[in-house]
Amino acid sequence: MKSTRFSRLLPAFVALAAATILVSGPVLADSAVVASDGALYEVFPARYGDVVTVPGGSFGANTPVLALRVTRSGQPSEIEIVDGTLDDQQEGSVSVEFEETTGTLFVAYTKARGFMADMHVAVRRSAVWSGRDILPNQGFYLSINPKVIVTRQQYVDFDDNGLPVTKSRSIFSLIWWEESGPSQARYAPIFVEDGELRVDAVQAWNLNELAGAQGITDPTGLPLAAFSYPAVQADPTSNGGVLVTFANLATRQQQVLRISFPDDLTRLAPKGATKVPEEAWARAHVPIGRSAGTGRIPLNLDTLSDVDATISQKGITTFYWVDGSAMRFVRSDDLEEASARQLSLRPDFSAEKATRLVKALAEKN
Repeated sequence: MKSTRFSRLLPAFVALAAATILVSGPVLADSAVVASDGALYEVFPARYGDVVTVPGGSFGANTPVLALRVTRSGQPSEIEIVDGTLDDQQEGSVSVEFEETTGTLFVAYTKARGFMADMHVAVRRSAVWSGRDILPNQGFYLSINPKVIVTRQQYVDFDDNGLPVTKSRSIFSLIWWEESGPSQARYAPIFVEDGELRVDAVQAWNLNELAGAQGITDPTGLPLAAFSYPAVQADPTSNGGVLVTFANLATRQQQVLRISFPDDLTRLAPKGATKVPEEAWARAHVPIGRSAGTGRIPLNLDTLSDVDATISQKGITTFYWVDGSAMRFVRSDDLEEASARQLSLRPDFSAEKATRLVKALAEKN
C-alpha cells in the first residue's frame, strides 16, 4: 500500500476514534450479551484500579483496560479484566458473543499500536481466559469495527469405529474492517468441535477475494462511515452459515455474501478412510462464499456515529445509526441522490424500539 494513500485515510480514522473517545470512551459495539440462563455479560472500558483494589496513586492504577461484568440472576455482579488488555495500549471497538453448549464467551476487540490497530480475540471458558491475535495483512494497518456472531452446524464425521456419525459444532464468525494493502472487510471463523475450542488454527480471509474480486480497492469520494462498517448475521436458510454485508471497494458496490462450510467431512477424506486427516480438517474450515446480492455504497452515510446494518433474504442491506435525537437509515437499493430516512426518538420511543422496527421493515423488502 502506498504511504500517500494511508496518510490520506489516517486522519479520518483518527478523527472518528478521537470523537468517540471524547464522548464515551472506546467504541463498544454489541458489547453485552445475555445467556439462556439469564446471566448478563457486559464488556466496557475501565481503569485497572476500578477492577482490582490497589492503593490510591499506585503505579498502573490508571492503566486503561477492558473489563467484564458478569451478573447472574439474583446474584451480585462480578468484575474481571478481559485477557490481553492490561497494558499501555488502548483497546476499543468491542463485540461479544456467547456460545451456550460449552459456555464460551467470545470477546473481539481492537488494540492500538501507535498509529496502527490490530484485531484480537479473548475467549473465556470455565472462568479461564485464552487469547489470540488475528494477523493483519502486510504493511501499515488499521483494524476497526468488529462484529461477531455464533451459529451451530450439523456435520458428519467418523466415530471411533470408523463409521459416519452426525455431530454439532459451533462457529464464531468474526468480521471487521481493515485498512492495509487494500481497504477491505475481513472474516475469521473460529470453531468449537467435540467440545474443543480450535483457536490454534485461526485464519483470516479477505472478503473481496472470497467474493472473487481481487485487485485495487479505492475509497475515493466515499465517507468513512459508508464503507468501514461490515455486518454479519445468521443465515436461517443454511446449515450454520452466515450472511455478511460489506463495501467491496474493488467493484465499488455493497456486497452481500452467504458464507458456509462443508458439512460432510467424510467426503473430504480419502476413499476407504476411517478418520478425517488433518488436511481434510483444514479444508473443512475454509469458508465457501456465494453472492447473495449487490447494491449501492451509501454516499449519504456521513456520520461519526456507530453504524450497524441488517440484511434481508433478498440481499438488500439496510444501514442504521443514531444521530442526536433521531435514528436514520438508508438502503443499498436506494437511489444515489436519496436522503436518509429518519425516526424521531422520544422517551417512550427508544433507539432499541426504533432498531427493532427498522429491522422488521428491512426483512419485509
